[in-house]
Amino acid sequence: MSVASLLAFILSVCTLGILAGPLLMGLFRMAFATMRGERPVMGDMFNWRGRFLQSFLTALIYGAIYAGLGGIGNNNAFFGLLSAAATPMLTLMFGFTTSLVLERDMDVVNAINHVGRLVFSRDAFMWWVVGLVFAAITAGGFIGCGIGILITLPWMISASAVAYRDVFGFDDPNRTNA
Repeated sequence: MSVASLLAFILSVCTLGILAGPLLMGLFRMAFATMRGERPVMGDMFNWRGRFLQSFLTALIYGAIYAGLGGIGNNNAFFGLLSAAATPMLTLMFGFTTSLVLERDMDVVNAINHVGRLVFSRDAFMWWVVGLVFAAITAGGFIGCGIGILITLPWMISASAVAYRDVFGFDDPNRTNA
C-alpha cells in the first residue's frame, strides 16, 4: 500500500489533482480487496469501473470545501477554530463518500447525503472524534518532509475502510454463516 500511495501521490500531482479522487478510490479498492481475503494488485488503483467522474467530483467537492475552510481559517481566530472543528468531520465524510461511490455505485450527491445523515446524527460527537483521529494521523504523516505519509496514508485508508465495513457493511464472499 505504501508503494501504491506513493504512485497515487505522484500521479495526482502530475495531473494537477485530476486523478486524485479516482486513485484514492483505487486505494480503497485495494483495502477492500484485502479485507475480503483477496490479494490486491497495483492495477486495482486504475480499475474505476465507470466511476471515474463520480470519484473525481467527490475529490473536487471535498477539495473545494477544504480550500474554503483553509482560506476562511486564515482570516481570524473564530474562523480558524471553525475550520479546525470542521476538518475532522470532512476527513471522515470524504472517506465514507468515496467508499459509497466505490462499493454501492452511488452518485456523489446521494453518497454525501447518506454520509451526512449518518455523521450528523445523535452520535455526531463520536464521529467527530473518529474524524479527529483520522485527520491527526494524516497530518502526522507530513512530519519529516512528508515521507511519513507513505506509512500513515495506507493506514488511514485501511482504518477508514474497516470503519466503512462496520457501519455500512459489504457482501463478503468469504463469510460463513454460523
